[in-house]
Amino acid sequence: SPLQEIFNRIIVISDAAHALGATREGTPAGQWADFSNFSFHAVKNLTTAEGGCSTWKAHPNIDDEALYRQYMLYSLHGQSKDALAKTQVGAWEYDIVLPGFKGNMTDIMAAIGLVQLERYPQLLIKRRHIAELYDHAFANLPLSIRPLSGDDFQSCHHLYMIRLTNKNEAVRNQFIVKMAEKGVACNVHYKPLPMFTAYKKLGFKISDYPNAFSLYQNEVTLPLHTCLTEDMVNHVIQSVVETCEELSL
Repeated sequence: SPLQEIFNRIIVISDAAHALGATREGTPAGQWADFSNFSFHAVKNLTTAEGGCSTWKAHPNIDDEALYRQYMLYSLHGQSKDALAKTQVGAWEYDIVLPGFKGNMTDIMAAIGLVQLERYPQLLIKRRHIAELYDHAFANLPLSIRPLSGDDFQSCHHLYMIRLTNKNEAVRNQFIVKMAEKGVACNVHYKPLPMFTAYKKLGFKISDYPNAFSLYQNEVTLPLHTCLTEDMVNHVIQSVVETCEELSL
């Protein structure tokens, strides 16, 4: 494609769905790859209820405005005009210039996103504070916790994941049930693709992916969002401590 010829190499596309606000070596997510894709799904740090955005790094041989128009074409059925443009006097005429998709963001969703962007720095601070409370509380428990920040990196604290050291899937599931009995909803991020029926039918076997299974089988994701109060966080912490004791972890 013409775009590929401009780069004269493999184009790097980043799945940055969870990474808005994260940095590594001072460089923010969205600046590491040629193109980056962020999610604004309802459970993401910044939400527009659904949707997301694509960003790209400036390139001397790329016309940003032309690339933006190409994105717009693909996101709205390949139409040469959006709904607003067609409301102008005598401007009903439009064309379908390529086979596109239905992936445009509504104005209402965009308006929500603009407000969220203004709030986002404070949302990140709240998430980081909750994660630090968890880190401190779980320091002496038999849990494996990957650091979310360090000297040269800073997570956006989208998920707080713990692993039950040297435990299997059955124990992990017991842990989640006991936490639910205490009023704390946990999750697992994520179930490896070869474990889903659609991929099994294609011949994939989880036994071929031992590292993925090892990370999955004892992983638990704890609540981490900006509506959590200090009392709620303390309840999560106490529930984790009690569940570890009950399961003799």
